[in-house]
Amino acid sequence: MPATAPLAGDVHVNVPLTNFAQRYLQAASNFVGLRAFPNLPVSKQSDLYFVFDKESFLTDDAEERADGTESVGGSFGLSQDPYYARVYAFHKKVTDRQRANADSQIKLEQSASNFVVQKMLIKRERVFVDKMFTAGVWNFHSVVNTDWSVETASPIEEIRTQKREVQLATGYRPNRMLIGRTGFDTLMDNDEILSRIIGGSTTAMPAHVKKQHLTELLELDEILVMDSVVSTLNAAKTENEHKFIGSDDALLYYAPMTLDAEEPTAGIQFSWTGFMGATDNGMRIKKFRKESVESDIVEAQMAFDYKRTSAELGVFFSSVSST
Repeated sequence: MPATAPLAGDVHVNVPLTNFAQRYLQAASNFVGLRAFPNLPVSKQSDLYFVFDKESFLTDDAEERADGTESVGGSFGLSQDPYYARVYAFHKKVTDRQRANADSQIKLEQSASNFVVQKMLIKRERVFVDKMFTAGVWNFHSVVNTDWSVETASPIEEIRTQKREVQLATGYRPNRMLIGRTGFDTLMDNDEILSRIIGGSTTAMPAHVKKQHLTELLELDEILVMDSVVSTLNAAKTENEHKFIGSDDALLYYAPMTLDAEEPTAGIQFSWTGFMGATDNGMRIKKFRKESVESDIVEAQMAFDYKRTSAELGVFFSSVSST
């Protein structure tokens, strides 16, 4: 991309506010888009990444070697795909009048920072859902045989069946699950799951399924529950609905807990760190003066992209709960 001269706001990236907002990001556990797939900080807004050919690694090509002969050899296929980190931004004014009436100048800026970062988190989560947590993205799409909220449902069997399908297709067994809050609550109340908890239950000590118990029961490394909420207030401000950003669906997939350039993953997030002062999540906070409105502007920017890197490493479960 062509180089451009930095603007005044670009040379005054507010490090304290960026660091404060970064701590806020780490505490915002309701948003899973930052944690569901390995994050790769990149210095360029757009570039190419390598894709390994799966079949090259799964075929049986080794042969017995006769004395004095050369071994059988081979190679693996390699292709390239592009990413493009779009830039999203939102700002809040801190006016001179607000400063004149405030007890703490720092709290004014921290409140503004919290506000704009919240907007970034909501935007990133919704982009993540649109690109990764939806039907048609993954090769394996399971419309569950029985709603997991009904008494006869067998989610353990269905999940294990799909794990085997992915393993047969790729050699890798899914190790993580992403699920909406409604679907997760349904699993927590499922009779089959409750009956598998060691020790059962008594009147004095009823069975209580915790996320860690469920993770171990399903033989997964991690379950991520989508707890973030968005308000869909329309432009006329006459209709408003609060809803979970994550639907009542679920995604079972394989992704390493830490990024490895040579290990497959169902998906990856690219975070553009090329902005001055941008964190590993591609986020930065700017503060600059706008005299025409007698205000300081606190602005958050995030630059990122989500890419499905292996359609066969994910299983999408549609509508796992009707509650």
